[in-house]
Amino acid sequence: MSVPEHLWRYPTAAAVDSLARRFGFPNTPDMQDWEWEVADAARIDEFLAAYESGELDDDERFTLMETILQSFEDLGESLSVDPRWPRVLELLDRNVDLHAYTVFYWSCLENEDDEDSWLVTPYVRRVLERHRSRLKGA
Repeated sequence: MSVPEHLWRYPTAAAVDSLARRFGFPNTPDMQDWEWEVADAARIDEFLAAYESGELDDDERFTLMETILQSFEDLGESLSVDPRWPRVLELLDRNVDLHAYTVFYWSCLENEDDEDSWLVTPYVRRVLERHRSRLKGA
């Protein structure tokens, strides 16, 4: 993975527990990547409302952003026509310090060809490029 080690961040158990309660999601020990397993494209509006509510702490917002990105990925269609997508990119841009790991991870830098990456990758790479020099040295 191409995420610089000083930016590594992962969902906390407390954040997962809190979000599972908030959204009525299962949270069992066999769920290895909870934040991606619970993604649901039909609930993107609900996820964005919660993220922007001001009620979540940084760990919850970090974890929820992973769920939001996976939910958009699960849409399986062009993101450029979804009116919610620019909002997500703005949240990433505005909160890039919180989401530095996420931005690097979803940028999928080990794959130069967009065809070999996720739907969100080309867009998230643009966020990374705007902040990359600062984040590398953070």
